[in-house]
Amino acid sequence: MAFDLLISGAGPAGLCLARALSGNGMTIGLVDQLPQAALADPPFDGREIALTQRSAQTLRELGLWQRIEAFDAAALSPLRDARVLNGGSPAAMVIGHGLTASSELGWLVSNHLIRRAAFDAVQAAATEHGDITLLTGQAITSVRCEDDAARVTLADGSRHEARLLVAADSRFSATRRAVGIGASQHDFGR
Repeated sequence: MAFDLLISGAGPAGLCLARALSGNGMTIGLVDQLPQAALADPPFDGREIALTQRSAQTLRELGLWQRIEAFDAAALSPLRDARVLNGGSPAAMVIGHGLTASSELGWLVSNHLIRRAAFDAVQAAATEHGDITLLTGQAITSVRCEDDAARVTLADGSRHEARLLVAADSRFSATRRAVGIGASQHDFGR
């Protein structure tokens, strides 16, 4: 299949990008190695994501916030103050909610609920606009970037191309590495 945009990775970043661009006249392919059922109902993974007010506003604009509230209104925990520490140093930077116009700095939200809401929003956009194709349960096995398009082959042998390929398949992106884009990473041990 030929797409305007092919996104490798249906995590929060890939899903939100697909949702944000849906309805703008582009064809969007979204590839993930997980099966659709696992993307639709991701398991609890213990991660809480700290969202700024601006990030929360973006999730509202994309229709995710409302879905998270519908899943579990108590899942949105206000973040009123933050304390930033540097290793064993007794000094800390304290950021209080008094510095903002809101009563909170942001929100803590479970990662699996963000993923579930993002997948639901993509499904709704795909139904409404007909411009998102989910290619799930398939890993990308090869990537070629040429002057006119990026071409990928999936594990089932199917081939797809796009004018733009986005690697949203984690910080350890196999797609990024396959096209020779390096990354500098630092493990903070946390």
